[in-house]
Amino acid sequence: MRVALSSLFVLAASFAFDAAVQQPVAETQVGTEGRVLETAIVRAPGPGMWKVRRGDNTLWILGTVSPLPAKMAWNSARMRSVVASADEVMYEPSVMVDADVGFFGKLALLPSLIGVRDLPDDAHLRDVLPPASYARWLRLKQRYIGSDNGVESWRPIFAAQKLYEEAIRTRGLSSRGVVSDALGESLKARGIKGVSTAAKVTIANPKKALKEFKGAQLADVQCFERVLDRVENDLDLLQTRADAWAAGDVDTLRRLNRPEASAACENAVLSGAFAQKYGLDRLQAQATAKWLTEAEASLGRNRVTFATLPMSELLSPTGIVASLAAKGYVVEAPDVVQASTSDAAPAPQPGAGR
Repeated sequence: MRVALSSLFVLAASFAFDAAVQQPVAETQVGTEGRVLETAIVRAPGPGMWKVRRGDNTLWILGTVSPLPAKMAWNSARMRSVVASADEVMYEPSVMVDADVGFFGKLALLPSLIGVRDLPDDAHLRDVLPPASYARWLRLKQRYIGSDNGVESWRPIFAAQKLYEEAIRTRGLSSRGVVSDALGESLKARGIKGVSTAAKVTIANPKKALKEFKGAQLADVQCFERVLDRVENDLDLLQTRADAWAAGDVDTLRRLNRPEASAACENAVLSGAFAQKYGLDRLQAQATAKWLTEAEASLGRNRVTFATLPMSELLSPTGIVASLAAKGYVVEAPDVVQASTSDAAPAPQPGAGR
């Protein structure tokens, strides 16, 4: 699930190893799955789409993973073809936190964000981590971050984020939003907006909440240790998975489907006394329920709908798509969908969509 925590304290806490960071991709970038042939770019095909049907109505779902090859050029033609004829486009489920103030009120809050990622009471990582975890951190920090000691005063969740981003960078990987960028361009070309399935909470007194957050204890040691495991043991897996997504190798993606570090890190922010007080602890379940409700509604009213979901939700036997299958919807994986020419992505229809 994407954690899109907006302009207040949770902006600093937006932690999404599996989320797409919104950065544009230059047309001339070529990576592990693309190469320059004279003036042409060979683009990575990416995976096929899942197909959910109710009668003659179809919901096409593209699975996303992160990280992906940093300089990958993706051929988004299949996605663009579906979006061009879609009656509706659904975004991934996400959670959002905002303040009940206007634009200038949010600007006035910016000074309060100073120190938001730091540990309370001038503590350091060595003071809050188990000795074995801190020893692992020092080894990995030296390898991927270097001698920067400023991170030593950060909360574990932010220190882990820094370590992870530096580690994947050394493998030629990036968390940039390849799919979200292309989807945004497609929606702009259609002149339509995507349907949000975000669960949102608005905080009426953000200054008070910021003060409380700075002093709150986050349950983020589990997140920290899970990220250390990821960096220490799974960089090869992440690289193989990224290449599999680029090549459209769904079998390998299925084989490499594992619990993500992001789940522990999201829980660190969206659980505990602070989260319960402000209703953050209910957002994940609300976002999932909202996506499912919108998906079922779209299958009832739309000839064609397009959506994205984290690949884990498509592959998990208990994920969102499995929930649709359990309700009687016909679900076909891309290896089945692509085997039939009659199930190919629909061509754009004049006047389709709204």
